Amino acid sequence: MPPVLQTLLNPVLPVFAILGVGMLFARQGLFDAAAAGMLNRFVLFISLPTMLFGLLSRVDIAHFQWHVLGGYFVSEALVYAAGAALARFVFRRGWREALLLGMTASFVNHVLFVLPMAHILYGEAAGAPIAGIITIDAALIFSAHIVGLELAEHGRGSWRLATRQLVGHPLLLAIAAALTVNLLRVPLHAGIGTFTSFVGATAAPVALFALGIMLSASGACKRDGAAWGIAGIKVVLHPMLAWGLLAQLPAAAVGWHDPALLVAAGPCGAMPFALALRYGVPVASIARAIVYSTMASLLTLSLMA
Repeated sequence: MPPVLQTLLNPVLPVFAILGVGMLFARQGLFDAAAAGMLNRFVLFISLPTMLFGLLSRVDIAHFQWHVLGGYFVSEALVYAAGAALARFVFRRGWREALLLGMTASFVNHVLFVLPMAHILYGEAAGAPIAGIITIDAALIFSAHIVGLELAEHGRGSWRLATRQLVGHPLLLAIAAALTVNLLRVPLHAGIGTFTSFVGATAAPVALFALGIMLSASGACKRDGAAWGIAGIKVVLHPMLAWGLLAQLPAAAVGWHDPALLVAAGPCGAMPFALALRYGVPVASIARAIVYSTMASLLTLSLMA
């Protein structure tokens, strides 16, 4: 069986089946948008910070090939700008929604979708470049959006309140604590690793289940030019840009090129949806872009492989 088909059958389709379960249960009236909001709060404030702490505290930052990560980050920034500009100036979305649609275009579903496929195609060594990309996304892009959304929500009325919200935000605290532990090489008890693995494993399935609930309410099949545009930028423009940039890098980084390109060809991640739901930003186009890009990326990832 071809590796891509094998990965499609397990783990991709089984993992994304939870999204369909969320849609089904919502249509049965067992869950509604309010329930999705509460589930999403659990992801943002408990399971996702735990997952990020476990990942960032263990990753081997000393052996990152920063020129490869830098090239990938440039492609990500260009894709982000293209997605945000498309949403704002072509589809006339509000600034907060436009910025989150830009994040949707650039932020990949690396953990669930790409990492298992990379391990099958390139072996366990593929985990290092993907962990590097996840580290940059968490420490820079995710953190920057948390700061921006908190300031947009509280900054106008009270800078003190906004600052207090930022300083005490579980996601930012988890990222800062993890990087501190990592860089200072602070030893952690094995029980902490067990906790982060146990709780962090809930982040993706709960977020996807909540996404399915919201998709049921918004209608995944409704015509949405913004969602199609964002999905197209993600699965077509992003891998092309990444290929052009990474091809200019030294040959010594060859072991990192292919996994990084595989990440660039992956679908939109669910975290922009989680942020939109938490901060009251319209979620319909973001949710549809995630679904559209997931379907389309099956072809692009097959070509990359």
